[in-house]
Amino acid sequence: MLRKILLASLALVGAVNAQRGACSATTTVVQTQADIDNLQSCATLGGDLVLGPNLVTATLNGIRTIKGDLIISNCLVLQTLSAPELGSIEGKFNMTSLTVLNSCSFPALRSVGEIYWQTLPALSSLTFTATVTQASRVIITDTILESLQGINLVTVQQFNINNNRYLKEVKVQLTNVTDSLAIEFNSPAVAASFPNLVWCNNATFRSCGDVQLPNLGVVNGSLGFFENGFNDLSAPKLTSVGTGTQGGDITFANNKKLTNVSMPQITTVFGTVQFVNNSNVEEIEGFPKLSVVHGSIDVSGEFDKADFPAIKDIRGGFNLQTTAQFDCDKLSGLKSSVKGKYVCSGAVTNPGTEGTTPNTNGNGSSSSGKKNSAGRFTVGNSLAATPVLVFFAALFL
Repeated sequence: MLRKILLASLALVGAVNAQRGACSATTTVVQTQADIDNLQSCATLGGDLVLGPNLVTATLNGIRTIKGDLIISNCLVLQTLSAPELGSIEGKFNMTSLTVLNSCSFPALRSVGEIYWQTLPALSSLTFTATVTQASRVIITDTILESLQGINLVTVQQFNINNNRYLKEVKVQLTNVTDSLAIEFNSPAVAASFPNLVWCNNATFRSCGDVQLPNLGVVNGSLGFFENGFNDLSAPKLTSVGTGTQGGDITFANNKKLTNVSMPQITTVFGTVQFVNNSNVEEIEGFPKLSVVHGSIDVSGEFDKADFPAIKDIRGGFNLQTTAQFDCDKLSGLKSSVKGKYVCSGAVTNPGTEGTTPNTNGNGSSSSGKKNSAGRFTVGNSLAATPVLVFFAALFL
């Protein structure tokens, strides 16, 4: 009898140790639902969990915390993915190249180290009932998601949402972005709303239908608006762009429907202010307190009025070229503030950016200085113009 009891005890200890080993493995690869079910007593999984390529459905029962990464990549037949009790992924939540995944349910998930989702062409919605409120990086690209409901962060290092062609809204309660914020190449109607954002390092908005930044006060790097479809852009509390050590540009380029920009509190830009090819803008008067520009002011297009009434110091050049009749005498007071080359020209056949020579039809007012140009900037040199997908791919190298 004693021998039987001892053998049973040893068997139990062996089973417990085997389970502990499964729960604490550095990497666990599961090929079937049965493999996943073997982990359901692991409330905490100590390492990475990797799903194999032949799973059609995957349900992660019992697991509440993954200390490493959750990796689902190139699972070309996976249709549904769920984790009813999973509340935390301390590493990366990586979903890539899941071509038929149409259901993603993580009702208890609140905290993720980093989110990387790429090429999910069948995923239109998320079931993230508890809402993810913590993540250091979020990159979501090439999905058919219509909203990001269920992801609502307060602070983040990087927030990059690009190439999601059906995305209608990005509304996140972010207050600080310590690296970069980018909303690019999604649905042309996407509304990007950041009602609580007060500080950001770099921000880029491209091909958006609307952008709301009611409380943005400081951008430490560059701020860019490219090829958007909105009529008005307002940043009523923005006071500065850039820093003295790293510079920082503010750019409005190719926003065809834009008619009005209002940044009534901005006083300092540590890089270049560029306003180019915003063809519906008739007046550039949205910077009434702008006094110091460490780079250049570079404006070109079809406007007939521009005014920078508070300018005291432009440490680069000043370039204004427009197709409209323009009275450059009204801006002649700026010449003494410009350290680089001063160019002001109306009735220009093909308005160009800083460094180009205006070709006028002879009917407009024109003036130029003879100082050497400084701080030249073009859209192609902007940090915001870096191809997003190339950057995303580089993260995995």
